[in-house]
Amino acid sequence: MPDAEGVPPALPADWPNRDASLFINAAGLRWHVQRAGRGPTILLLHGTAGATHTWRDVLPRLTAWADVIAVDLPGHGFTTGASAEQLSLTGMTDALREFLVSIAVKPSIGVGHSAGAAVLLQLASTSDFTPQSIIGVNSALVSSNALGQLLLPVWRELFARVPLRIGIAALLRNGTLARAALRSTGTPLDEAQEARYISMLTDETRVGAVLSMMTRWDLPSLQATFHSINVPVTLVHSANEPWVPFRELLEVTQSLPMRSVIDVGPAGHLIPDELPERLVSIIAAAFAALGSGRA
Repeated sequence: MPDAEGVPPALPADWPNRDASLFINAAGLRWHVQRAGRGPTILLLHGTAGATHTWRDVLPRLTAWADVIAVDLPGHGFTTGASAEQLSLTGMTDALREFLVSIAVKPSIGVGHSAGAAVLLQLASTSDFTPQSIIGVNSALVSSNALGQLLLPVWRELFARVPLRIGIAALLRNGTLARAALRSTGTPLDEAQEARYISMLTDETRVGAVLSMMTRWDLPSLQATFHSINVPVTLVHSANEPWVPFRELLEVTQSLPMRSVIDVGPAGHLIPDELPERLVSIIAAAFAALGSGRA
């Protein structure tokens, strides 16, 4: 078990579930981790530009019957020290695996929101250190369009330049574009949670990490491995959500051997914020299906 540090002053005093926060050094990174509860382990991974606050209302509902671990992924939230390679899908997954090995935890259930689902599936396709079951929540597994694929090399070069990252951060800093992005998710947020997402979307370093991540996210290679992922994968989705086309998601995940789909009905992209109780019930059912759920 690596050395764990207490919560430093840099973590906001009102950060959700702050009493569960600690910092762990692994894979060359200083990970911000929230861990609470006892029982089978649930690993919670947020999506692009998110952090542990994504699970504000989910984590406390799980701790009565599970050991819950939520992490800020490399370049996100309060996890620091990520290299450019660790912002790619492969690099981020490798770093996560090293983190899990360092704390000697093999999760029973992995829950990933949006891009977090891609990380879990990449982990399952490349490592035996994988959850027994994966739940993807509005999973960002749909590749960018053909034009986007052509432009990726150009964007990668541009986003590598510090002055451009600073300019984009300055453009976002007043929060107007960040609020527009949040509204486009279709999820209503309370004032406190909106402020937390905006703090992630207006910070120069975090914005630079997100942009670098976007240019290194190789979904076609991940999709090519789906046929070999032999763990149950539950896709929890809201068919009307505006960020991940439901029909295309169903098409690209057809080759997952143990796929099931749950449409939670009208909801936006940020299901953990919008439907925490529903999501917790789905996680509990997944535990029961493994024979290690609640009594």
